[in-house]
Amino acid sequence: MSSSNGSVVIDKDGHPAGFLETVDELKTIKVHMTDDGIVTITLARPNKLNAFDERMIREMRNIIWKANFDDQVRVIIITGEGRAFCAGRDVAGLDYENNLKTAQYRAYVRANHELFDEIESIEKPVIAAINGICAGGGVEMAIACDFRMAARSATFLLPENQLGVIPASGACSRMIQMIGMGRLKEMIMAVEPVDAESAFRIGLATRLCEDETLLSDTIAFARKLLTKAPQAMGMAKHIINACQNVDTETGRMLERLGQSVLIRTEDNHEGMSAFLSKRAPKFKGR
Repeated sequence: MSSSNGSVVIDKDGHPAGFLETVDELKTIKVHMTDDGIVTITLARPNKLNAFDERMIREMRNIIWKANFDDQVRVIIITGEGRAFCAGRDVAGLDYENNLKTAQYRAYVRANHELFDEIESIEKPVIAAINGICAGGGVEMAIACDFRMAARSATFLLPENQLGVIPASGACSRMIQMIGMGRLKEMIMAVEPVDAESAFRIGLATRLCEDETLLSDTIAFARKLLTKAPQAMGMAKHIINACQNVDTETGRMLERLGQSVLIRTEDNHEGMSAFLSKRAPKFKGR
């Protein structure tokens, strides 16, 4: 099944209809869902190196929001069409937003932050499959994901200084603990590019892939995640993210609260039973 403009594709006719049938017409992204619940969002403005504009932000938020509430969606992959993952915000739209009044500007760009926050907070694993150029807001989108699979040809760059500004949609705040203050200053202040191998070495990329196997490797990793307990992954994601900004005592309290919820789930009972029976667990997300 596909939409009239070919932007929505389902692996097998009529399945799974619940999620994708509710998706509005898409012009800047493509969405593909497998039978086992892996949703791939492909940024589809290759002539702009998949730079995002206001419409792409709206379409991305629409998909992430719907994925939140559909139990058929288990894992989300974000990648780019062509030779780039994402080159950040489309510079062609900057004249409008740069001429807004200060308070209006903050309100306008909040949509960027909210998209990345939604990627970071959705209680489902999100994997960035990073092909080619990953720059500016593209880096900030990638670091909002839980995992970053980088093709060997990938390059990470934060070029905002060349426009007289800073990367202000998460790079300064999210990346400091991820790669360290010194390396982050090199990327932001000195505008030093980082190749894929260096990105893997410093923790910016979580896995390194050959170019030709990036998507197949990412899907294989996503299928490993399908065997894990969904609620436990969602809880772990929340707590790990929260613990970046709290003291260790508060962090341990969050761990206890999360565990007190999880031990009451069916999946916990299934996991314990499977362990004792020496069999693979069959988690249901309940």
